[in-house]
Amino acid sequence: MRKPKGGGPVRASIYVRISKDLTGEELGVARQEEECRELCARLGFDVGEVFSDNDISATKGKVRPGFEALLASRPEAVVCWHTDRLVRVTKDLERVIALGVNVHAARAGHLDLSTPAGRAVARTVTAWATYEGEQKAERQALANLQAAKAGKPYTAGIRPFGYGEDHATIVPAEAAAVREGASMILAGESLSAVARKWTGAGLLSPRSVAAGAKAWTLRGVKKVLTSPRYIGQRTYRGEVMGEAEWPAILDDATHYAVVAILSSPDRFSGGPRTGRTATTLLSGIALCGVCGETVSGRGHRGTKVYGCRQTHTRTPRDVANRRAEKATLARMVRPDFLPAVLAMHAGGGDGDTAHLHAEVESLRERLDGLALAYAEGAISLSQMTAGSEALRAKLEDVESKLTGVTGLPPLDPVTGIAGLIEGWADTPLPVQRSWVQFCTVVTLMPANGRHARNMTPDDHVSVDWHHLDTSEEEDGEGL
Repeated sequence: MRKPKGGGPVRASIYVRISKDLTGEELGVARQEEECRELCARLGFDVGEVFSDNDISATKGKVRPGFEALLASRPEAVVCWHTDRLVRVTKDLERVIALGVNVHAARAGHLDLSTPAGRAVARTVTAWATYEGEQKAERQALANLQAAKAGKPYTAGIRPFGYGEDHATIVPAEAAAVREGASMILAGESLSAVARKWTGAGLLSPRSVAAGAKAWTLRGVKKVLTSPRYIGQRTYRGEVMGEAEWPAILDDATHYAVVAILSSPDRFSGGPRTGRTATTLLSGIALCGVCGETVSGRGHRGTKVYGCRQTHTRTPRDVANRRAEKATLARMVRPDFLPAVLAMHAGGGDGDTAHLHAEVESLRERLDGLALAYAEGAISLSQMTAGSEALRAKLEDVESKLTGVTGLPPLDPVTGIAGLIEGWADTPLPVQRSWVQFCTVVTLMPANGRHARNMTPDDHVSVDWHHLDTSEEEDGEGL
């Protein structure tokens, strides 16, 4: 035992720890410290530093900052509430033995680590503590597994986003946000857009609130939108165990479609589904009037423009966007537009099935994405199987509609074209792009030596309408 300096009373360091603090108020460690101080008074020790590890297990391999600081402080003696608060595994005990000090416990007596007999007793006590911890962990794991198989919620942690404190009752505002987020991903929007949407609405995850975070992270959004919890599935260690007791927020087809999109390795490998959504109206849609290639958004001398790779055109984005939007909306309000399309649908004509073909291709990509995600370990076998079934059912439904449909982008069945026009400014960008591409062919013209301020919108942009018969096309030229 290390002798106190100057022959005075022993200056003891107190160590307190609790594995789980569900309230975060540190009441458990406070009670331990109080009893340790009483023990120091009875033993005639002066109290030195107090080291605390609140809400930290001593058996799961996590670093205990308080414990590490205690060892580094080279104490004259250590006082704890119980020896299993200080050490529960042999490797930690050996580090305490290396200090060469005695350990006094308010509830377990004195461990004299200065003698072989005392160290043997300490090692035996610690071995039994390790055994007890392992047995408890096995019992708890078995109980958790049984609860998972029964579909019961795991209620020990912080409540999940979308559900109440019982982990089962739906929170309407949060559930609506989950559904909207899934719809945004299916519409081609990004995780960042969903995160901004949820954060802007003041709907933070309970875990983020507990951690003091002020915004959603992309990882947090993805975790929510890919969790089987939201289709009423209970999981255990990442594996779906079966139906849960709580109600679903998303339907199976929507959930697995989102999982396929967000789990696809192509999102991060430069493939066709990279996860980068278009941030401008005409990128990849409008054509260069010289080379015929699609244009992309870029900057030129402080101005946001559209241009092809060979920079034949540098059309101001605001000019091109306004021109394309006006032409699109003008096409929609023509009396022949919707009746003509619906007539083709009612008559069983072939129509333009481009969007259904695209949806079929998208569903097939999602099926491939699920297989790749399983191979990469991103989802489990049960998730892949269930997701594949849901996507195949959706694929069959879409393929059955390919005959005699128009390819018209989705419309609200109540408000129709009028509602779309009225709400155009608030329509998500991917939907706006879909309508522009469906209704128009936008061509951006070169300046040919002219300064932009001397050019009219018609000099910059030429628009032709889609889906017209020959006579209508003649009327629509040069819009």
